[in-house]
Parts: sequence; C-alpha cells; structure tokens
Amino acid sequence: MSDLENPHYHRKVGYSMILVAASLAAIGILYMMIGENVLFADEIQRENTRHFEECKENKFEGEECQKYFKAGNTLEEIPRLNPDGTMDEDVIGMEQEVEQVVQALNETVEIGIGTGTPGCEETNECYIPYSLNIETGTSVTWENADNAAHTVTSGTPQEGPNGDFDSSIIASGATFNHEFNSSGENPYFCIVHPWMTGIVTVE
Repeated sequence: MSDLENPHYHRKVGYSMILVAASLAAIGILYMMIGENVLFADEIQRENTRHFEECKENKFEGEECQKYFKAGNTLEEIPRLNPDGTMDEDVIGMEQEVEQVVQALNETVEIGIGTGTPGCEETNECYIPYSLNIETGTSVTWENADNAAHTVTSGTPQEGPNGDFDSSIIASGATFNHEFNSSGENPYFCIVHPWMTGIVTVE
C-alpha cells in the first residue's frame, strides 16, 4: 500500500494543516495586539539615544541625566571606523568632549598627610585643594591620605556643623563622597581637628 492510500498518511497531513492554520492564527492575533508598535523596541532605543544627546549638549545637568553616571552605565560611545580603518575627526572630538564632561562632574579632594597635627592651616593644605570651584551636579570625593581619622563636616569650627553634609569618621585610606546640587559656598571642617578647613563653591 502506498503512502497516499494509507489512512494514517491522510491523518498526518490533516494534523499538519491544523498546526499551520493555528500558527497563522497566532501570528494574526499577535499582529493585532501589537498593531503599529511592531518596532516598539527600536523606538525605545531611538528615544534613549535622543535623550542621551540632549543630556550631552546640556553637560549632563539635571537629575534625569545623572543616571548615565551610575554603576554599569557608560558615557563612552562605540567608535565607528571608516572602511579604510580610520576614525572621523568629529567622533574623536566627541569622545574627548564626553571624557571632559565626566572629569568635570567628578572632583577629588585629598586629606593631606600629617594634618592630624596643627600646621597645615598655615598654608591651607589640610584639604588639598583648600578651595574648589565646581558646577551644579558635581560629585566631590574626599580621600584620606593621612594616618589619622578625619571628618568632612559642613559648617565652620566657630559656628559648628550646619547639617548640609557630614562624612562621620573617615579612616585612613577611606573616602567620602557628596554630590552638590545647589549653588553657593559650602565651607567645611574636621570635627576631630578643627584647624582643618576647606570650602566648595558651587556655581
């Protein structure tokens, strides 16, 4: 008996046709559910790219742009090479500009060696640099290079802490980070060693 005469063959063909029809129906239902948003993921990517470009033009100011500095994110763009293996000048300039923006929004102050004893205040080298001028949205990291523990406390030794920020005790080799989101002058000092003072001016 040939396959065409075998009733089991006709049954298999019937099952196959049912599966094909069911698949086409599922595709139709899925298309009706998605509608015109079949390229939804592509639209999201385009929107994210547009938002990144706007943040870059505004030097990443504002809370919405700060997400690009979080762990796991990067401001580095994927380099695109020409067919001859060279890179366009505007792409190179763009990468340098992004790098400068990242550096501008992250500053470091060192707590100098030997500041646990008086004397550094005479040359304003207890916190190095003593005076720091930054833009709004910049994060400042204090690194304790001294053997003694220190604090970074907003306020002055004469008037005491004002409550804007306080590192508590920073052990030797440890760091403290604070982001400045309001313009103005921010004097600070070390509660443990009150001769240590510094100032951050936010423009």
